[in-house]
Amino acid sequence: MGAIALADFGSTYTKLSLVDPEEGRLLARAEAPTSIGTDLMEGYAAALETARRACGETVEVEEAIAASSAGGGLRVAAVGLVADLTAAAARQAALNAGARVGAVLAGRLEPAHLEELRAAQPEIVLFAGGTDGGQGELVLENARRLAEAQLPTRFVVACNSVVAAEVAEILEEAGTAAEVAGNVMPRLGEIEVESAREAILRAFLDHVIGGKGLSHDPDFKRMVRMPTPEAVLEATRLLSQGTERVPGVGDVLVVDVGGATTDVHSSRLAEAATPGVEDPLLPPPPTLRTVEGDLGLRSGSAGVLAADGQWIETETALGGEALGQAVALRSKDSKWIPDDPEGARLDQLLAVGCVTHALRRHCGTMLLSRSDNGPPTLVRDGPDLREVEQVLGTGGVFAHRKDGCEILATALERRAPRSLSPHDPALRVDGNYVLAAAGLLSTANPDAAALLLQRELDLVSA
Repeated sequence: MGAIALADFGSTYTKLSLVDPEEGRLLARAEAPTSIGTDLMEGYAAALETARRACGETVEVEEAIAASSAGGGLRVAAVGLVADLTAAAARQAALNAGARVGAVLAGRLEPAHLEELRAAQPEIVLFAGGTDGGQGELVLENARRLAEAQLPTRFVVACNSVVAAEVAEILEEAGTAAEVAGNVMPRLGEIEVESAREAILRAFLDHVIGGKGLSHDPDFKRMVRMPTPEAVLEATRLLSQGTERVPGVGDVLVVDVGGATTDVHSSRLAEAATPGVEDPLLPPPPTLRTVEGDLGLRSGSAGVLAADGQWIETETALGGEALGQAVALRSKDSKWIPDDPEGARLDQLLAVGCVTHALRRHCGTMLLSRSDNGPPTLVRDGPDLREVEQVLGTGGVFAHRKDGCEILATALERRAPRSLSPHDPALRVDGNYVLAAAGLLSTANPDAAALLLQRELDLVSA
């Protein structure tokens, strides 16, 4: 039987799925510790052997493709002119490319900004600023200051299109590689992230992934197609929108809880119309990713305790001191697994905290705006996801526990006042890491990827 191997090189574990590439049928899956101390292909080979044995039949791997978040994932910094506009649009483009955004700078770049940028050590800087035709001189001045800084990075230029080529020339003359992409905000209040997202992905594949020194095997660089978060986001989009042959299931939200961060991905077919409510200054794109770097189950557990400690302490028998010690233990060892009911219960509560606060930050809120000269008005801050039909949990806590839907339900019940989070969705758990696998498969066969998602997640097309 022919199969395609879909690998996800994580920081701790390498997950691998063997899939029928035509029918989108999961044949087997396995995982092995990521061999980041030696060569990542060693962990891949171990996972592949386990998966092949699990098939119980002869399987010929015809192709292998992979996503990677090992070695810290993809580090990007975003530069713009206005924090709530072009800088925010650049940040969103980087997030949608599967990046970790280490710094967001806005305005005229001063020495302190450049030091912050240098400290973030970005592999790519997404340079934005100005609508098409707007603030050209300030955009060029920022480009000259970045060129003088001689940063060891690559640039994606997604600024005012009138001066974008000149910006790239300034950077390249200083010895820094730069690629021009479409403006992330061509007109005020419009956000267009796809061109910049694609340029970031090209830079990641062509220059970043090979430069990390994660493997000496040339197959590694040939296999990797995208950062892991980009694979999950692509699967979210595919599940929602479908393909020409396989209809989608409608609006979808995915929560990915990891050891260090919690990502939320959402894909909407259309923005819900709410008469009499002002839209946000920067409208969110239909497919949206946010990352909470302070919320996770292991190295990020201290952040969960800081955000939700009072509720967690109320729900557990542990006192404040014991709770702090339990969280410190998790922070030190990303592979630690509790072997007692009390520890398992705390992991559940930490997962609820991750999902609760990540959803609060991802979903919009209805705000009441008051003015001196008129009646109060309602303002929508962020995406309106109240009508989302499917909410899915993915990540280790959902793959290895049996209470994943309970974790999601509890978090949704704890929604903040005036939250625009999903109100009555169906809940599903990605127990086989199928989202990342399907996002990868979509690069080879989108129809098979859509079928894989709907079959494994027990969903029906809309």
